[in-house]
Amino acid sequence: MRVSKRLLVAVCALAMGAGSVSAATLRVGMQDDPDALDPATGGTYAGRIVFAALCDKLVDIDANLQIVPQLATEWSWSEDNTALNMTLRTGVTFQDGTPFDAEAVKFNIERMQTKEDSRRKGELAPITKVEVIDPTHVKLQLSEPYAPLLSVLTDRAGMMVSPTAARSSEEFAANPVCSGPYKLVERRARDVIRLEKYDGYWNAQNIGYDAVDYLYIPDSTVRLSRLQAGDLEVAERIAPSDLPAIRADSTLALHAAPGLAVTHLMINVGKGDFAKTPIGQEPRLRKALELSLDRNVINQVAFGGEFLADNQMIPPSSAFYSASNAVPARDLDAAKALIAEVGGGAPKLEITYENSLSDGRVAQIVQSLAGEAGFEVTLLPLETASAIERYLAGNFQLYIGNWSGRADPDPTLYAFYGSKGGQNVNGYNNPKMDEILLAARKASDTEARKTLYAQATDLYLTELPTIPLYHPNWFYAARAKVGGIEIYPDGILRLAGLKPTE
Repeated sequence: MRVSKRLLVAVCALAMGAGSVSAATLRVGMQDDPDALDPATGGTYAGRIVFAALCDKLVDIDANLQIVPQLATEWSWSEDNTALNMTLRTGVTFQDGTPFDAEAVKFNIERMQTKEDSRRKGELAPITKVEVIDPTHVKLQLSEPYAPLLSVLTDRAGMMVSPTAARSSEEFAANPVCSGPYKLVERRARDVIRLEKYDGYWNAQNIGYDAVDYLYIPDSTVRLSRLQAGDLEVAERIAPSDLPAIRADSTLALHAAPGLAVTHLMINVGKGDFAKTPIGQEPRLRKALELSLDRNVINQVAFGGEFLADNQMIPPSSAFYSASNAVPARDLDAAKALIAEVGGGAPKLEITYENSLSDGRVAQIVQSLAGEAGFEVTLLPLETASAIERYLAGNFQLYIGNWSGRADPDPTLYAFYGSKGGQNVNGYNNPKMDEILLAARKASDTEARKTLYAQATDLYLTELPTIPLYHPNWFYAARAKVGGIEIYPDGILRLAGLKPTE
């Protein structure tokens, strides 16, 4: 029996497609399952990766941390720095087909300021009025100068959602509608977030994949194995121990960037019963805990020396890093002396953390090192959603926190140390710190801000409501056939320019 060439090709194509994913689908292995897919309420790094596909922002950063246009094409400050004028991109629509314009900007800013469970209120608090000049021009009026505003708008506070969809849906996070290159098709908790290309996207010609699947694969070794097997195109947060295997594999490519991120040991100092402990109430015990640790040992043992051991929330690459606060060497004698000075012996400690390979290693090393100073440390690993729930509620004594960092120091330092900061879940409250951080927000001069942030650093390193441990570098691995990947210091996988090369 003769079979036509056309029929044979069709049959082969069907056979190849059965049970497989189209070559035009980018499958990304994720360490964590993102939280709410609403820019107003989201709070995880994993969520920021998915938002990069779903939701464009007013402005973005480039590889050098410079602010660049996205939905806003131009901007300028008033002479007294209390108003930001923005010119908006024309021809932009949300994924429901409704137009993006100045009214949409007004709706989004006000929604984030007033929504009951919004986590952007503190970031946008200085904005007193959003004035619509015309459809393509908007003015943000401020109560006082606010130097970090543009940087704030490069993250979730600057993400624009459809006013029509947000007004009509009580469960917007389950069905987000934004202005990004991809729209949500399906989400299965702790499994997959499936997106498809939005053909009406303003920059659609620069989007090379028809669909994106974000797959929850918490084990870094499994992520790498599935990447090697061809089940994934990209895997994020590759473990440093797996880097040699990637570098030796010609079918894979490593994409890395120095990070703005920080991993720190948060201590509950003012939130509920967990704060009513010796270490929560006594800075000398927190200092003793810090002196019992060796950050270089943590970096070498857990990460093969691929990260940067440090004692500050801001990385040394930042112009606002405090060079006068060197990393203290481990000093067990000094740690024991502080414990004796306080009296009562070294307190028992419990460390809560997300049950990832990296955090588990860090927790075990901290447990061992602190034990040599007399601290009895128990570990409480939890799956991601449960850990984050406890974190947000301040339901922990100590917590291994992973913060992806920002280009400007304010979203980090105010978030964790401002009394109204969005990440101040451990109840730290110091009026002097608030005074310093608010003054830094108002200062338009870089040197003045450096001086103020140095004062803030002196203060948090004295009181130690959190003990910074190291700055991760970002390691992504991808199939070599994925072209156009560039990882910025914020660690976000941007999809513009990505395309299959074969």
